[in-house]
Amino acid sequence: GSPGGSRIITTVTQILSNVIDHDMNIAEATHAPRIHDQWLPDEIRVEKALNSDTVNKLESMGHTVSPKSAMGSTQSIMISPSGVYGSSDPRTVDGAVVGY
Repeated sequence: GSPGGSRIITTVTQILSNVIDHDMNIAEATHAPRIHDQWLPDEIRVEKALNSDTVNKLESMGHTVSPKSAMGSTQSIMISPSGVYGSSDPRTVDGAVVGY
């Protein structure tokens, strides 16, 4: 989970997609820039860390892009055949993840 209201599902889904579809480890998936789109407001919210080429492409397609400093904050644990790995989201300075 994550704080963020309507952005909670987006945040969790992007981390899962980064691990499953893009073969990232849990730290890479957690640290990657995030985007969010919903009906209202009619804008694509992006973290400022998102690649400027991606932002320019979205704008050239007619999207309104709204850069924000951060989106969500997760504490994630990934269990794999080689072990248990955790990642604390850098978006929250005092977050921690503990595996058992």
